[in-house]
Amino acid sequence: MSERSLPADQIPETIGRYKIVKKLGSGAMAEVYQAYDPLIKRTLAVKTIRFDIPRDSPSYRTFLNRFYQEARISGTLSHPNIVTLFDIGDENGLPFLAMEYVEGPTMAQMLEKGERFRPEKVIALVSQVASALDYAHSRSIVHRDIKPSNLIVYGEDRIKVTDFGIAKLAEADLTQAGTLVGTPSYMSPEQAMGEKLDGRSDIFSLGVCAFEMLSGEQPFPGSNVTSILYRLVHVDPIEPGNLLESGLVPEKWHEVFNRVLAKKPENRYPTAGAFVQDLELCQGSWFTGLGDDTVTMVSPPVLAEATATLPQMEVAETIRAASAATAGSSAGAASSAPDPAGQEPTVVLGPAAETVVLAPGASPKAAVSDTQPMPVPPPLPSRVPARAPATPRPGRPRAWLWGAAAVLTLSAIAGAWVLWPKGGQDVVAAPTPVPPPPTPAPAPPPATGSLRVETEPSGARVLVDGQDRGTTPLDLADLSFGEHQVRLELSGFEPQTHRVAVSGAAPSGQLQAALTKVAPATGGADFLSSPPGAAVLVDGRAVGQTPLSDLQLKPGSHQLEIDLEGYEPWVGVVHVTPGSRARVEASLRPLLRVTPPPAPPPVDTSKVYANTPKDVDTLARKVSGESPSYPSDRAPRLRSGERVSVTVSFVVTENGEVEDVTIEESGGRVIDEVVASAIRGWKFQPARKRGTLVKVRTIFKQTFLGG
Repeated sequence: MSERSLPADQIPETIGRYKIVKKLGSGAMAEVYQAYDPLIKRTLAVKTIRFDIPRDSPSYRTFLNRFYQEARISGTLSHPNIVTLFDIGDENGLPFLAMEYVEGPTMAQMLEKGERFRPEKVIALVSQVASALDYAHSRSIVHRDIKPSNLIVYGEDRIKVTDFGIAKLAEADLTQAGTLVGTPSYMSPEQAMGEKLDGRSDIFSLGVCAFEMLSGEQPFPGSNVTSILYRLVHVDPIEPGNLLESGLVPEKWHEVFNRVLAKKPENRYPTAGAFVQDLELCQGSWFTGLGDDTVTMVSPPVLAEATATLPQMEVAETIRAASAATAGSSAGAASSAPDPAGQEPTVVLGPAAETVVLAPGASPKAAVSDTQPMPVPPPLPSRVPARAPATPRPGRPRAWLWGAAAVLTLSAIAGAWVLWPKGGQDVVAAPTPVPPPPTPAPAPPPATGSLRVETEPSGARVLVDGQDRGTTPLDLADLSFGEHQVRLELSGFEPQTHRVAVSGAAPSGQLQAALTKVAPATGGADFLSSPPGAAVLVDGRAVGQTPLSDLQLKPGSHQLEIDLEGYEPWVGVVHVTPGSRARVEASLRPLLRVTPPPAPPPVDTSKVYANTPKDVDTLARKVSGESPSYPSDRAPRLRSGERVSVTVSFVVTENGEVEDVTIEESGGRVIDEVVASAIRGWKFQPARKRGTLVKVRTIFKQTFLGG
């Protein structure tokens, strides 16, 4: 049963020899099914191709030939990251492809669910796609439709590219007129403009996919196809706003994606592998590395000016008196200045200002002690702007001080007169007054500072002058003034050493450092082939010819291809471990020599062919011109049921013009002239034979019927 004859909600039982299990998906030009091959007993995928071409159209055979040609080219691809094509055929005129079944979601399905990937996983997946593309490009095969829906993820960290050759079929003049082939968001600019494509178009599309996988955004967003195509051709890619949060280096991101998404192909990476090599540098840290031994000057934080506003009570005078009394021994006394509004005084605390703390409900006078010195805070950083000396409050002179001094003087004189010996009396010495204990000097400010240490990534061990102080992020609040050596250590990253200066001018600051990953140790590999002299490609990059000894590679799995002209390519994987040496031996199989069918003879453009499907692929077709009218003014009037016919043959040229008009069956001289004259004014779409415009002779019969 033909697929086209089934209702939309049913699937065919078989396609070719393959038993259909279930429908996997559908698109604009294809249906995909999971199927079972009873002959080989394996599960596979069957894709049917739909085009709106009438099967009786001369173009249908041309399409089938093109379909088989593109499928055969795609079938020659043998790569671990390309879906393998097993078979081609047609079922009741419906072409189909039987290919490898890969169980897993497409990248498009994963992105639609909002799934995000770590940069290292994206690079691992993109690297596999790049290997597949470089392999195909080395054989002059361009995919033309690299997009997330054509990338199948399986086994969590493996990926395969599907639909090689399908896009080129769609680009042929076989679809409906005006239909846009391909997905605009992933097209290269030259593809959007209908220009000739090469492998660099696929590299652009791969760059768009990598951009979206890393950032969750498309580089050329738009609300409709027109806006997308305009941005694609004329506007630079957007800048994602989450690069730092995703662990990506913005500067390197711009450099890599501005190149891979360049508007002109010559400005892009020459290979997909070269793009992936630079893409690895996008992952890293938020800050530029400071080196192994860097002196980092710690900048003090900018402190806001500290002010305290006191109400106009006697405590203001008390503070001024206390400040005046200590002015000789303390250089940094509290300075008082009138409030700009003239209502309340403002006391600005300087580097050595005394502090008065008023408890709720306490008397302002009781807050000032006569015997205990007030604590002196450490000096504020020099960035705090100095205030001008306070101006004494006008209208309140200090006359009481002079009065107090006079009273004390008179009291001293009276006391001396009382104690002075009189008239030979024994002099009794007054007891020596015990001096009060000296007021202790204010404590010097502490000579320590603070430092906040941050690293990307966090969790690094912090050693200050060789002493382990914890892990980042870390606040160090007791660093003595002077220079300190700060060492940062984290497993898997290069250690860093910084010299940090802490002083009174810079008592606090911050150290930010980006740690660099330790370069992985390499391993070796030997490559042999039988016969020797084969080219060796590792991850799509040519590295030499067999025999090749002790090639140094990064640890991990690498895609390997050993290729020699005249032999089938050998494709596999080499696993490299640090410090070890792998060995690969490839036995190459000769290619089967198939004699290609003889090329058809060239089209003879001087010959006039018959305008039939047997002689030409595309028939000549009338596109304009008026039909002949019966010359009732010059020819006998036709009675009811009476008819007269004229048969004419003529040649349609390669330009669609009519020439060599010949009357094959006459209807009378007047009628013949009218019909021939009308035909000479007709315009045709020229005929084609194997794509070449040719001349054809066609026959036209005009019949007039009396009414």
